[in-house]
Amino acid sequence: MISADELRQLVARSRALPPAGSVPVALVEHDFIINVQSTVLDIQMSTTALVRALEHFKAKRGARIRGMGGLRRALSRFPDDQPGNTALAQYLWGYNLWTRAHMLRDLVDYFDGIGVRDYESLQAWAAGSDFERDFEGKVKGLGLAAYKALVMRLGVDTVKPDTHVRRFVEAAIGRRAPDTEVVTLVEAAAHELGLPAADLDWRIWEYQRRA
Repeated sequence: MISADELRQLVARSRALPPAGSVPVALVEHDFIINVQSTVLDIQMSTTALVRALEHFKAKRGARIRGMGGLRRALSRFPDDQPGNTALAQYLWGYNLWTRAHMLRDLVDYFDGIGVRDYESLQAWAAGSDFERDFEGKVKGLGLAAYKALVMRLGVDTVKPDTHVRRFVEAAIGRRAPDTEVVTLVEAAAHELGLPAADLDWRIWEYQRRA
C-alpha cells in the first residue's frame, strides 16, 4: 500500500537528481524484429551484451530475416530443444542464450496468434495494451519489466521496474516494493515533478549506475 508520505519522499529524492547526461538505451525502436528480440534479450542482461547481440543480428542476419514470415522461417530451421535453441541463439545473436531463444519462439507465437505481425500493429497493441489483460502469463519468463521495456520502446511513456529503479525507490521509501508499486510511485513522482515518466526513469537509472 503506497502512502502519501512515501510519494513525498520519492519526489524529494528525485528532485535532487541531475538531468540525464546521455541518451536512453531504450530509444523508440521502429523495427518489429528488433523489438521482439529486445524483449527476450533485455532481461537482467548488461547493456554491452544486449547491444552486441543486436549488432550481431543486424550485421549477420538482418538483411535475410525480414518481417514475421522471415522470422518464423528462421525459427523453424532449429529444433525447439536445448541444443536447437542454443544453435538458434548463436545464429541470431552470437551468444548461447538458449532460454531466450525459446522465449522468442513463444513471444512470436503469442503476437502472431493475436494478429500482431508488423511494427504498426505492434505499436497499436502497445498503445492500447494492459499488462494484466494482454501480457501477464502469456510468455513464460516475461513479466512486468519485460512488458514495460517493450512498450517504452514503442513510445509509451512509462517506467521499467529494473534493479536500478527499484533500489532507488526502496531507498527513498525505506521498504521493499513490488514491481507494480515501483512503477506507480515513479510515474506519480514524475507527474509531481512535471517530467515524462520515461525521463525520470532514465535519470534514476543513470544515477544508480554511477552509484
